[in-house]
Amino acid sequence: MSAVDPDIAVRPTPFHHRMAELSRTNEWTQQLGWTLATGFDTPETEHAALRNRCTFADRTALATYEVTGPQARAYLDRLAGGIGGHVKVGSSRRVVLCDDDGHLIADGTVMQVDDHRSWLVLPIRVSDWLEISRHGFDCTIDDMSERIATLAVEGPSACAALLSAGFGGLQALRPGGVRDMKLGSTHCVVTRRSPLGGLGYELRLPVEDALPLLDRFRREAAYFAPVPIGTSVQALAQLEAGFPRAGIDYAPALTADRADRRTPLELGFGRLVRLDADAFTGRKALERQKQHGAGHALVGLEVTGPDIPDGAAVFDGDAPAGRVTSMAWSPACKRVIALADVSSDVLGSARALNMRGAGGRRMAATIVPRPFYVCANARRTPPEAQ
Repeated sequence: MSAVDPDIAVRPTPFHHRMAELSRTNEWTQQLGWTLATGFDTPETEHAALRNRCTFADRTALATYEVTGPQARAYLDRLAGGIGGHVKVGSSRRVVLCDDDGHLIADGTVMQVDDHRSWLVLPIRVSDWLEISRHGFDCTIDDMSERIATLAVEGPSACAALLSAGFGGLQALRPGGVRDMKLGSTHCVVTRRSPLGGLGYELRLPVEDALPLLDRFRREAAYFAPVPIGTSVQALAQLEAGFPRAGIDYAPALTADRADRRTPLELGFGRLVRLDADAFTGRKALERQKQHGAGHALVGLEVTGPDIPDGAAVFDGDAPAGRVTSMAWSPACKRVIALADVSSDVLGSARALNMRGAGGRRMAATIVPRPFYVCANARRTPPEAQ
């Protein structure tokens, strides 16, 4: 692929040619400058395949950074909540990056591919921030985003489909596990993870090998009839899984207005920071917030009513209490679900929250635990075990 400025270019991913052939809708969007299919068939068809069969998706629009050097782990600890450098070889872990005020820049994943390579995968590009934060650490950061293609394979039969395509031994990979595999002449880093609430794997490989690998997977896993899914159904499934999305459910701190910035504690990411760690970016601010209490909380809502509410405002009685960030009818949950940024004053309140429906009709909105949808197979090893 030719050199381009990823901040201004909109270009096809390495999988685009095949995805365009498979699309029945010809609907596209862009993420981080990459062109991605919004959908391939009806949303109902794609969602049913994701929850009951096997699907594949182009997830190249993720920023991937390789961190190497003597102090790579120390750097990741400082950068990512005091836990980024504690990931074992062959494992991955979800992490958060904060600014000095404790506001969330992005949530992502640290993958420890081997003793010498740590990969940081994020939903936004933060190259300048990573370089600034590297000051004083003996390590190197390589932005591999333009050289790595990512294919996600998800659904209850995802493992069986990949085994049939030649990924031997994958059934022993535990949730969060990372394995460097070779399929013919292609090196592929496989991670068992899915932000969609089910069994899933992400395959990362050189862009020049992307189409041959996808074709091989579709050909050799044809028995499982894997279905391509677009960004719309992935967004719905991510909501069902209760995973907040950067730029949708929270505003990345480096570009957000100050009033819109939120901390990991407010977004439900408290378990991704170690306040007892020696030091990490934003720790003092998060310690103060934990001591004095957060002003906001991202909560899950179940909305009771015959249709989707008209508008995003959430009320405590007649008083505004917050706003919805994501909302949809969930085929898996059989109800309207939402993520909402609300005032912490309403947490634990016996007063009923509500939203407005057509004609101003009130619709009950109940705070419920996340995730909304749980797939039992997602954490089984081997995953096909009953």
